[in-house]
Amino acid sequence: MRLLVILILVCLLTGCWDRKELEQMSYATAIGLDIPEGVNLNEMQAVDVTFQFSNPKLNIRGATGQVDKGEKNIITLTAPDFITAKNMANSFVTRQISFSHAKTIVVSEELAKSDMFLRFIGTALKEREVRRETSIIVSEGKAAEFIRKNKPEMMIRPHKYYQFIIDRSVETGLVPEATINRLFAITDGDADLFLAISGSVSEKREGSSFREEDQYIAGSVPKKGGNPVQLIGSAVFKEGKMIGKLTGEETRVTLLLDNTSRIEDMFVSFNDPVEKKYKVAVRVKKKTATDIKIKLRKGPPKINVKVPLEIELLSVPSMVDYAGDMKKQMILKKWIAKEIENNMIPLVEKTQKEFKSEPFYWSLAVRPLFSTTKAYEEWDWTNKNYPFADITIDVQVDIIGFGKQLKESEMEKVKD
Repeated sequence: MRLLVILILVCLLTGCWDRKELEQMSYATAIGLDIPEGVNLNEMQAVDVTFQFSNPKLNIRGATGQVDKGEKNIITLTAPDFITAKNMANSFVTRQISFSHAKTIVVSEELAKSDMFLRFIGTALKEREVRRETSIIVSEGKAAEFIRKNKPEMMIRPHKYYQFIIDRSVETGLVPEATINRLFAITDGDADLFLAISGSVSEKREGSSFREEDQYIAGSVPKKGGNPVQLIGSAVFKEGKMIGKLTGEETRVTLLLDNTSRIEDMFVSFNDPVEKKYKVAVRVKKKTATDIKIKLRKGPPKINVKVPLEIELLSVPSMVDYAGDMKKQMILKKWIAKEIENNMIPLVEKTQKEFKSEPFYWSLAVRPLFSTTKAYEEWDWTNKNYPFADITIDVQVDIIGFGKQLKESEMEKVKD
């Protein structure tokens, strides 16, 4: 009898009582956070919240591919935090607002450099609809401007745009993986630096000129036409507050030194060691995990880092026959290894002297060297040891391919 009652109650109490139809919902795909004009955050808690909504009709199979009315789907309002802003927005948005499809949170540099940044983002952990995989972009200017000026060329669905551009940028190593989950894992660990994606909508920066393909920061990439949004480089956070920036090249180097990061498709150009007026283009991959050996001793620790890389030669405009000449292959391997080391050493010194901490997540290699958490915390990796550590870096390069065509054209015969 008791079992029968339980079965009846289960049938009565379960169901779709809180179900909402698609047309009753407004899904925020991007959330922007800015400091309101004239507001002193030391005296008042307030934030300008910008919501970009997705049009659910565009997700219906067979629906016409009308271009989204951008301005109508973007609103900005001032609220104590972005969670309560959701309810406030319903005073003029007819549908129930949901964060379950939000792909990114855009934060202005001004807010990221304030003590309130972590407090505002922290509210996301209490909202069940905000996913921990949501990415964080730090905008050079206002976050509201970043979202409004974003005009994807081939994407009419904004949630797909943010998903695709962030995934692809992370694969190339030009931006770091910067989720809310990673932010709080690193910040709560109180030992490493968190890197957020650096973004800008500045179409032309004064003084911007041609450089190597990854030596730019967001907003300085020379281009004409297309979407004004640029994602390249990193915003550096220490203890929940932005303290600096890294270029695309520095971000790539950081990811090579970090075993928790992933790079799948990194194309890099180097000067040709045989014909120095030309450059060679290579695809760079990690062969195995970066080997980090930390030796504790009296005084600052000794750190030896080995970075095993594989490269595939994709372009040789000098027409030097690297595929058929082993001696030239050795010259190329040593040259590229030295070039990468020459990029890594200044970055490590920069983190030691300027940031006083590291973004490589090397604290994961330090912690097992101590028997207790208390002993590790008293040793103080961030403040007393890493900035003064003696660090050596050894890059080892193997060539694993020469592209689709092995033999280069013989230019002397072509000219003849």
